Amino acid sequence: MPFRLSTLLLIVIATAFPLVLLGKGGEWGFAIWIDMGILLTAFCLYSIESTLIRSTCGFILIFFGIILPALLPAIIAAKTAARRAACINNLKQIGLALQNYHDANKHFPSANTCDQDGKPIFSWRVEILPMMEYGSLYDSLKKDEPWTSPHNANVLSQVQLSEYQCPSAHHDNNDCFTNYIAVIGPGTAWREDRTVKLSDLPDNGSHTVMAVQVVNSGVHWAEPRDLTVDEALEGLKTRKGLRISTPHPSGIPVLFADCTVRYLPAKMPLSLWKKLLAGEVTDLENIEYSIDPSAQDMIDLSANPLPKFVENLLLLIPITWLLSIILLFWRAINAAESRKRQFSIHR
Repeated sequence: MPFRLSTLLLIVIATAFPLVLLGKGGEWGFAIWIDMGILLTAFCLYSIESTLIRSTCGFILIFFGIILPALLPAIIAAKTAARRAACINNLKQIGLALQNYHDANKHFPSANTCDQDGKPIFSWRVEILPMMEYGSLYDSLKKDEPWTSPHNANVLSQVQLSEYQCPSAHHDNNDCFTNYIAVIGPGTAWREDRTVKLSDLPDNGSHTVMAVQVVNSGVHWAEPRDLTVDEALEGLKTRKGLRISTPHPSGIPVLFADCTVRYLPAKMPLSLWKKLLAGEVTDLENIEYSIDPSAQDMIDLSANPLPKFVENLLLLIPITWLLSIILLFWRAINAAESRKRQFSIHR
């Protein structure tokens, strides 16, 4: 059976759409399985002589080539929005736990819990466990031993807290790495020399960054490791090491000291991030409108941004899709006219 241009275009479209749309959302495994099914269908369509199998495969290919591309963006958008909402909710729960800790102790927790020698042994994420209904887990840990001690390591290996993980970051079943990291240093809610009260912060912490998102942090949620302001800015500049980043395609959720979570644009200038981490941006409601798209120091915090040439290729997909549909209709019209002429000849 010879390849026809319209069918070939359908195969190209059917394989390109899952890879682009699902791949952009990090669902590479799902995209590959769909493409394997498409290519198997195309193989059956062009190698098996059975008319019934060919017809079935043709309908399947039309579904994947025409109907699925029309539905997939809406499906992906809904799934992405649900994960984004879950991530924002995680940060809100962390913010509430920090507020409850503040109400109980009259100050926020220290960034790290230290032993008698001043060596950090636990993260602040451990200290707020009782405020997140994990009191039994908190009580089962030995507070005079580091989080890596045999006893504590055994306890921690048995739990995976979803509240400390972004649903879009694709964690493994036994992955205990967190995606929520504190920003420590002067002007923040985490000081290395003392604890901080809400009253110490300007405007009750409404524009003081408390925690940010980090993809592939490699930081266990109990590990006393976060980002200083200088480290955060260096990571933003070099895009290396432990750095602020997001798996969400359009923005990044940021927790502020007053327990609010704001979904900030993924693309912002480094100079604006510097002001944000210093607590100097007071008009957070309109931050998106203050961004200069042509800024020289613009930074994209998306974990896997598409290369520019791929974004340009995306423009060709709807054009090719439309062309394949036109060719299919043209083939259908020609086939109908051919049958009509044959019917007239036989009469």
